[in-house]
Amino acid sequence: MKTKSTSRSAFFNPRALIGFVVLLLIPQAGSAQTQNPAKVDYNAVRDFSIVSNPNGVWSYGWLASLGSPLNYYTVTDTTSVPGISAWLESGTYSINPPYVAHNDTGNVICLVTFCVPPTYLHVHPGPNNEVTVVRWTAPMSGDFYVQGAVVGLDNVVITTTTFYAVLNSTEHVFRATINSYNSPVSFHRLLTMSAGDTLDFAVDFGQNGNYGGDSTGIQFKVTRIK
Repeated sequence: MKTKSTSRSAFFNPRALIGFVVLLLIPQAGSAQTQNPAKVDYNAVRDFSIVSNPNGVWSYGWLASLGSPLNYYTVTDTTSVPGISAWLESGTYSINPPYVAHNDTGNVICLVTFCVPPTYLHVHPGPNNEVTVVRWTAPMSGDFYVQGAVVGLDNVVITTTTFYAVLNSTEHVFRATINSYNSPVSFHRLLTMSAGDTLDFAVDFGQNGNYGGDSTGIQFKVTRIK
């Protein structure tokens, strides 16, 4: 009588092979997939909030002059222009600058002399050259890549403002004169910062000494790279 061969079961077990393949496909602790955490990024437009100020790492306010203490905006306006949420010192959006405003829709919103795209924050200095500011505060120490753009939004009275990026209220890391409409000026910087350091994105009324027609759009993102 023939004896059934057992060599196949001894050396080849399909279930064991499947289990081995599954183990290979599952990332193991300490693998490259778990050792490289995703980069942390902070986006001024995406992260805008009308609920609180400060808002996490973000603050909205004004300065009497560059380098002076930040005064937080305490007044909000979400009704005077449908689709716009604004932080301001007093009054209403578009009439009473200084302010920082956000287009809450996916479309461009146009008023009498300016248009606000959803990809920019709308900032405006005050009549006494109050410098309007969006401030980012580093939540941790590290190296941060800062990138963004600034653009004139007024299409009738051409915007004439000066934009600054200021580290810890003293060090100017970027400066741009804005005297055009819808011509973005891009910027990028690599900064080493400690937890609690601040980066101000500030706009004043520029070289002509007049706040009229100074609607300015700013967008920027801060990414921790290590």
